[in-house]
Amino acid sequence: MAKQEKRWQDFYEFGWKARSELLEEYLNQGFNAFGAIKKFESFERFHEMNSISIQGVKVTKFIPKTTEQGNITGPNIPIFKPTSMSGQICKIPFYSDFNFSNLLVDILNQDEYDCVIELGCGYGRNLFNIFYSGGPINANYFGGEFTNSGVEIATKLAKKAKGMKAKFFHFNHLEPNLDFIAKKKFKKALVFTSHSIEQVTQINENWFEVVSKAADFVRGVHLEPFGFQMKELGPATKLHKEFFAKNSWNQNFAEVFIKAQNEKIISLDGLVLEIGFGDPVNPGSLLFWYSKK
Repeated sequence: MAKQEKRWQDFYEFGWKARSELLEEYLNQGFNAFGAIKKFESFERFHEMNSISIQGVKVTKFIPKTTEQGNITGPNIPIFKPTSMSGQICKIPFYSDFNFSNLLVDILNQDEYDCVIELGCGYGRNLFNIFYSGGPINANYFGGEFTNSGVEIATKLAKKAKGMKAKFFHFNHLEPNLDFIAKKKFKKALVFTSHSIEQVTQINENWFEVVSKAADFVRGVHLEPFGFQMKELGPATKLHKEFFAKNSWNQNFAEVFIKAQNEKIISLDGLVLEIGFGDPVNPGSLLFWYSKK
């Protein structure tokens, strides 16, 4: 049975509302969509969200991140950050990153896609990054997001993204539905997620069946923390598994995509476990699949 704890749904609604207020402020300063997102990304590198209660009212605020002693330069720029890779805890340069958007741009440029869909898109950062980093100009971009605040600010950003055909809509991983996109009869769609399934305790068993019908041909790419569900690569994998169990985060993503493959709903053609670059106890893994009607 598909399941997600309400505390995580509430956390994200409050979180995206706090983000949307800053993004709207940047738009009002004159930034376009891409500029506002990059300005906010810089802010987020030095701040983290914290939910507190003031006189019984829940408030989400950004507070400065703490940095390890001796791990900063003169202008207070961090040098290293902790992460995990292939099951091992390690440190990497602070400004190292796995550029998921560039990976998606390169996939899109291998063929002619007329539709790009992100599920669990937040404020649409990945979609805007794709468009401004060489993604298809004439494609239709869709962002499905659970929170109202995420859909609202993404829609405002889209109005400041000249030439981009973008639409944002409510999407729930517990009750996946892409009927309105399927009715448009796109020939080829790229569908992706990025750490949006992680807080869903259990996704619906028909998740991949629903998504695979979004177009005549669908390419799926997922950067999600599911490595611990498949193989223990090292001590970080064990910490990852314990962290997800404690928080009631995703427990069945691998089970559901393996079932979809066995039932020939999708065909897997790529799998990379625990590529790192993120939180040391929440490493992303990559899944690639495709389907044809």
